[in-house]
Amino acid sequence: MDNTFSDLKQYTINQLSEKLNIPKPTLRFWEKEISGVIDPLRTPGGQRRYTDNHIAILKQIKDLRDSGRSISEIKEYFENGHSSDDPEKNEIDIDILSEKIAEIVKTEISRFLKKK
Repeated sequence: MDNTFSDLKQYTINQLSEKLNIPKPTLRFWEKEISGVIDPLRTPGGQRRYTDNHIAILKQIKDLRDSGRSISEIKEYFENGHSSDDPEKNEIDIDILSEKIAEIVKTEISRFLKKK
């Protein structure tokens, strides 16, 4: 990604943290540990600026973390060429979806049985 300013909508780390409900230290940690995936733009003073593309990637990382994936697994996931705009589903995406569906089904069955 070109690390210069453009006409894209840009967000500060504070705005991004609030928008995604991810603490700023976590965003910085992910940027460092999953290097090359989250490469924010920088102001002349060095402040981070994020675009909608960064938001999509960070949402994907958050989903992977929420599904129990480690940072090293997520790093490997992106190193293997997966990205938020990858049109083909892959095993991790299927696992995440399966886990979410299983949680929903379990919750609904529990609610149903409690009504009886």
